[in-house]
Amino acid sequence: MLYAFQGIDKSGNDVSGSIDATGQKEAQTKLRGEQIFVTALEEEKAEPQAKHILSQFMGGRVSPKDMASLMRQIASLLTAGIPLMETLEASLQQCESPHLKKIINELRNHVRQGETLADAMTASSTAFDPLTVAMVRAGEAGGHLADVLNQVADLKENSLRRDNALKSAMIYPIVMATAGFGVVTFLLGYVVPKVIGIFEDMGHVLPLSTRILIFTTNVLVDYGFWLGLLLCASMVAAGKFFKTTKGKAMLDRASLKVPLVGPLVKAAILARWSHATSVLLQSGVPLLKTLKLSADISKNSVYADAIGKAAEMIREGGTIAASLQHSGLFPPVTIQMIAAGEKSGQSPKLLMQVARDQGAELENRIAVLMALVQPALIITMGLIVGFIVIAILLPIFEISQLIG
Repeated sequence: MLYAFQGIDKSGNDVSGSIDATGQKEAQTKLRGEQIFVTALEEEKAEPQAKHILSQFMGGRVSPKDMASLMRQIASLLTAGIPLMETLEASLQQCESPHLKKIINELRNHVRQGETLADAMTASSTAFDPLTVAMVRAGEAGGHLADVLNQVADLKENSLRRDNALKSAMIYPIVMATAGFGVVTFLLGYVVPKVIGIFEDMGHVLPLSTRILIFTTNVLVDYGFWLGLLLCASMVAAGKFFKTTKGKAMLDRASLKVPLVGPLVKAAILARWSHATSVLLQSGVPLLKTLKLSADISKNSVYADAIGKAAEMIREGGTIAASLQHSGLFPPVTIQMIAAGEKSGQSPKLLMQVARDQGAELENRIAVLMALVQPALIITMGLIVGFIVIAILLPIFEISQLIG
């Protein structure tokens, strides 16, 4: 059970927090062992289930931006010479997010009990990924924790920036496609049937384009609800399937082969992987563990498998460059940079250069994709609307000629 406490430490300062104990007596004993005079102690009540579920949608998770900000804040305070315990106290007072405040409080309680920051991150919350924990552990062992925390913040911010760039690139096409689909559906479902009804009543032989339009309209009107239901059910089923191991593997492979999109995805993966690998090696994390962690951060099962196989080849005595080249997934320039880093002993530096190059490549490809997608969507919508207009106007012209 968790007990919330308030008290006074050996320096006379007011302290508060929570402590894990089987009962109040054990909690008081633990706090006395930490030289804290308890002034208030009560059991923390579990959140109601409805409130817990609501918190998942209303700020119940820590965003990567907030986590990066926390890492940088702790690094700045440590650089200023402030002890870790006081740093966590200051971060707790500064924090505005209830969920993040709870995480910092748990970190503080574990550190107060003599644990390292890495152990506290492992024990207190699932908010800290294995890569962050490994970097912090290496930073504590090497005596450069503040520098490592800054690198963690840089890594998270760069990853967030790339993800946002990809999302931003997809927003415009999705909005345009959705709006176009809505307009066409409205025309076929409500406008066209009223106009077509006039032609059918006249008994005139209609042009092929008009007959195609009538058929499409009838299908949409008669079966539109069921088609929409089938589409929604298919999307839900596909979403669940692609969350499975087999489905994710299929999606990851397919995303690398789609024209225009595939090179963009590869650039994003390589930028993320090379940056993470550079930071891990610079932090002092062993090579094989670095490859394992960076494989997970690639967020693509194809690349993760390739990096895992490369790690096995390195364990058997192979070089990094040759092991990665064997997969065929890494560009020749990247392989040459990695090989040069191995020979010169500057792998972290050259991998960071690879990350910058791939980041620039990603931005260029996003710009090219947007330059192609925007006019393509406009032309497609123009052709669809133009077909509808022509299919309606043709019989009008024919009827007017007959009347004339």
